[in-house]
Amino acid sequence: MNARERMLATINFEETDRPFRWETPGIWGQTVTRWANEGLPSETVMSGIKLQEFFGFDKQEWAPPTVWAQEPFYPLFEHLIINDDGEHLTVREKDGITKRILKVNPELSMPQFLKFPVETAEDYINEIAWRLNPDEDGRFPECWESRKNELAQRDYPLGMFIVGPFGHARNLMGEENLMYAFYDDPELIRLMMNNWSNFYIRLLDKVSRTAVPDMIMVWEDMCYKNGPLISPELFREFMLPGMKEIFDHARSLGIPGLWVDNDGDCLSMLPVYLDAGANGFYPFECNAGMDIAKIRAEHGKRFVIIGGIEKYTLSDDMTEEDMIAEINRKMIPMLESGGYIPMLDHSAPPNISYGRFMRFLEYVRELPEKHKQTEVK
Repeated sequence: MNARERMLATINFEETDRPFRWETPGIWGQTVTRWANEGLPSETVMSGIKLQEFFGFDKQEWAPPTVWAQEPFYPLFEHLIINDDGEHLTVREKDGITKRILKVNPELSMPQFLKFPVETAEDYINEIAWRLNPDEDGRFPECWESRKNELAQRDYPLGMFIVGPFGHARNLMGEENLMYAFYDDPELIRLMMNNWSNFYIRLLDKVSRTAVPDMIMVWEDMCYKNGPLISPELFREFMLPGMKEIFDHARSLGIPGLWVDNDGDCLSMLPVYLDAGANGFYPFECNAGMDIAKIRAEHGKRFVIIGGIEKYTLSDDMTEEDMIAEINRKMIPMLESGGYIPMLDHSAPPNISYGRFMRFLEYVRELPEKHKQTEVK
């Protein structure tokens, strides 16, 4: 099977020659720096494409003009450095949010959010709405339409990123202001949600004229260790309708994979997303109680599961036996039920050695064949 056939079969819970290879959603920059000192070839360092090739991940591509978790503004806000105190920068970034960040290795600490682009409906209309025009010249790269014939014959899956309804509203207003707005200014929330769903429906149409994606990934990250940041009921009232419209439209275009990216404990949100039409979830963080073996036993084959292998079993203070026990406990029942892509429950942090990660890949990739042989016996 080629990579696209493998992905489509996984989405449909059909038999595959082996699991789709996408064993980590990402690798921290500091992790790559560490691995470069432990044997990772220098030509792969800090190059996402070369890392994918080096680690043998199955090829996949994500359609422009969307980027994981990045607001689809066109044009983006101008990046401005407002203050530099030597240790920290105060910047207005391209998403319109003013933040205070570490000057060196900012990924090692959460930024301090100082100001968001939307406080009122007037802010939204003046600063945001016009940036969400899918027909704006320059939004797509010049080569996109010319790739139509090539993409029609692709042997790898094509995806498209969508910033989810909660993620979008939070990016525009910040968590605290958004929470108040649900009650103090619900019409502003409805305005943003209506424009959000209309934008992505039209953008899906434009992307699909060149190539219909195989999956869409809706980035939400609206949950933490103890559950969602808003109640499922509030989400159903304000955000479910637009999300359902997008999923329904994607399905009408022939897009089979309708996935949601949500960190933390999202157990109470699974029924809501299923009602919207989702059929896949990611990354199932173990520290938040997202046990994929239990979830699959409870929900059966209602959705594809991507992830769910505890990343900290690969860390320096854990043994190889700990890691193997975790992989076996999660992967074996998932291999038997199908609809699963083995993956860590989040990006690989810098407490994972290069040698341990390579052993992780080796074991995850050899387990399916070993399990088949065991079943035969």
